[in-house]
Amino acid sequence: MLPWAVGPLSNRAPQYQNQYTLVNRDGKLRLAARSRRVLALPPEILGEIFFFCLPFDKNLLVTPDPRGAPLILCKVCRQWRSIALATPKLWSSIYFESEEALPESAALYVDFCRDWISRAGGTPLSFWLHANASDPAVDSLLQIISGVSQQWQNIDIRDLPLSFPADRKYPLLEKLNLSPPSDHPVLSFCDAPRLRDVFISEYTTRVQLPWHQLTKFGTLSMRIEACLDLLRHASNLAEAHLRISPYDASALPDTIFSLPRLHYLNLSVPWVDDEYTEMVELPMMPMTLLKCLKTPALKALALGFEYPWNDDLVDISPFLAFVSQSSFHLHALTLSVIPTTADALMDCLKATPSVIRLKLHISPSIVDMDPVFAEFTGHDKFLPNLESLQISLWLRSPTQTVDASLVVNMLIWRCVTSKVARLRSFWLAVLGKRELEESIKSYIEAHPVFPELEALGTELRFGERNYLHSFMEVS
Repeated sequence: MLPWAVGPLSNRAPQYQNQYTLVNRDGKLRLAARSRRVLALPPEILGEIFFFCLPFDKNLLVTPDPRGAPLILCKVCRQWRSIALATPKLWSSIYFESEEALPESAALYVDFCRDWISRAGGTPLSFWLHANASDPAVDSLLQIISGVSQQWQNIDIRDLPLSFPADRKYPLLEKLNLSPPSDHPVLSFCDAPRLRDVFISEYTTRVQLPWHQLTKFGTLSMRIEACLDLLRHASNLAEAHLRISPYDASALPDTIFSLPRLHYLNLSVPWVDDEYTEMVELPMMPMTLLKCLKTPALKALALGFEYPWNDDLVDISPFLAFVSQSSFHLHALTLSVIPTTADALMDCLKATPSVIRLKLHISPSIVDMDPVFAEFTGHDKFLPNLESLQISLWLRSPTQTVDASLVVNMLIWRCVTSKVARLRSFWLAVLGKRELEESIKSYIEAHPVFPELEALGTELRFGERNYLHSFMEVS
């Protein structure tokens, strides 16, 4: 039986800590006060202090812990217990520990969660529940969550069957994260006037959303038809993370969709697992979709395959047309594994001179990187504002190499010369050829300019990183 399942929220008589002590996050006792002044504070003030004791995670959710607030506050004294239980916002969020709690103590855990949520009264509620649908108490937890949908504010539910009436209202809902099974019934969130932020892992039209009011939307898989519907109606969209399934370019309309507020766009294709790469045709990046977009406020753009092995070169003209018709001033650009030539890649970069932060995960289709590094040197109109550069290489042939002197020349030009913005950060990774990466690093560190780079505070980093995810993030 889990210890906190019969703790402060149960009907058992509570056991209190000494009134002069509190318990910190490490569970160690420390002296809290030498007088009873803290006990004399008005309940409203104590309630506010208790709220700032909550161990929120990055999603502003609380994981029940008998050693932390709010549960530990209920064990200090009768007054604190009474105030804590009567302060609804202390109980307005919960991170369901389904993997640990179920099915070992399922019934106790469900009762505990029900009591926790009941303490929240009518305040807006936030939940996180990722569980296996076969767990015995999942249905009970979903019923509890569903029963308070009028109070939903931030909801994150993954891989669980959901079934709500189509006319259900969500007056407080602001953020929604769902991963429903593929055979889920129609879910409508159109009557959610505050909803702005939505992530659906595999989006289909069976999830109905108020596109016109969304400012942020993300998905790991989306058909082109649904994507066009989004672009047609989501005029207030400011941030979009879209992975578009393969499509025929003839499906695109001749019209241009204007998204005047979009400042962040991450566009790629769904991931293909290694074990299936020989059985499926790798999808092309939805580069052609760009010719249908106009985003004058765009500041950050990420485009990528997320998989390196594709020999079919893409046409970059839609990218160039997109840049031309949008007339934006891009600050951050990520180009990940785009199968093209070195000249075409440079044309993309020349079209975006305002870029400050650049990530390039070079496709194996570019077999000679020396011209790329050379382009970064000696041209004061080529990316004159660049301050951060990350380059990841996947060299296909064992005989391929990189001229370390060109890398050093680039660093000298970008970090020391006064003709362009000073490069403050440089990260180089050579995937699959660690020895080449180490030789370039050693060459740079042995070069006479290296102490000057250090004195300038230039950040130099080397080493492989998770390119499949980190390179598709726009910093």
